[in-house]
Amino acid sequence: GDVAYVTGGKMDAKAAEHDIKDHQLHVEKLKLTDDQEKVREKLKEDLKKEKLWDEDFCTDEELARFCKARNFEYKKVLQMTSDAIKWRRDAKPHHLRPTLPRVVSEGQTGKTYVAGKDKYGRPVVVMDSSCENSKDHQSKIDFLLFNLEHAKRLMEGSVDKWVLWIYLDNFSFFSAPPMKTSMETNRCLMLRYPERMGHCILYQPPTLFNVCWKMASPLIDPRTKQKIHFMSGKFDKDSPNAQKLNGILGEGWRDLVGIDTPHSATKARGYDQTKYWSSLEEFYKSNPKEEAKRDTPTKLKTGPNTMAPPPPPGA
Repeated sequence: GDVAYVTGGKMDAKAAEHDIKDHQLHVEKLKLTDDQEKVREKLKEDLKKEKLWDEDFCTDEELARFCKARNFEYKKVLQMTSDAIKWRRDAKPHHLRPTLPRVVSEGQTGKTYVAGKDKYGRPVVVMDSSCENSKDHQSKIDFLLFNLEHAKRLMEGSVDKWVLWIYLDNFSFFSAPPMKTSMETNRCLMLRYPERMGHCILYQPPTLFNVCWKMASPLIDPRTKQKIHFMSGKFDKDSPNAQKLNGILGEGWRDLVGIDTPHSATKARGYDQTKYWSSLEEFYKSNPKEEAKRDTPTKLKTGPNTMAPPPPPGA
């Protein structure tokens, strides 16, 4: 239900008004109707027939996400799910571990990391391309996948969505990833991890981003649009932006994303590699089943270097 925050002994209604109301859209595992269940059951049967069944991956919740992403239109659902399973067999993103040298190397600056969980229990993935430290396309994609898979593992209970917090105040085309890497990032988030994004916060985006968003907006699924927030201006404690984020993430959001900590090209805000890596290593040691999977992923197949299409439904 609604939560009222107390600040200095007074109820803060402004924060409460931004609380998430639609938990199915932003936080929780999907609940299906009887007709939707039938689509998922047919999908299970056909994946088994086509020898694409993956016991670990094809959970009811995972298949529900793919169904929802294609609005339960069966042919599209089967195509999207089949493509994702074939991709996982080749890429093995679930086998990436913090012990792999390229993962360690990519993690030096904190350009992508899982900062912790918000007040709803959603993992928050922080990204900052101004801290780019690599030119290797494959290693960059592997590092993104490592963090997304880690965020998935941290989800508990009814939570099955993450938050993307993207720092853009130091964005530069000189440090931004090349189109090939941006395209593959887009494909991963939209096509291989559908219905996983609860919110995407774009912090201080350049004007160009806002212009492009307005142009693409009519083509973007309304559900996806509700999850994306372009946030510019002031973020001090009593600002409208801060109040909004209190509702979306919780009052601890400043510490969570490190907004008040120093930024440099070699160290993202809120990032401490020693601390982060020791927590990662501890997590995998305390989960022996996860630790056992140390296969080296094969080279990912990437698509042509073309302009990214608008995000499909189900981001």
